[in-house]
Amino acid sequence: MKVLMVVEGDDCALRIEPENEEGRALLARFGVKGVFETRLGPVPAEGGGVKDLIECYEGTPAELD
Repeated sequence: MKVLMVVEGDDCALRIEPENEEGRALLARFGVKGVFETRLGPVPAEGGGVKDLIECYEGTPAELD
């Protein structure tokens, strides 16, 4: 399963892409067929804005056990 944070301008979105049958089955349990994507909304400027958010996470993949 590939989980991405998509940033365009000051807006962010969460995108989940199943990469195999197990991932597709997991999303299907939640009523999602294929790719799941939802808008998260704008990144507040007082928190550093989008640029700081990207620099914080870019190139830092997360692994789950």
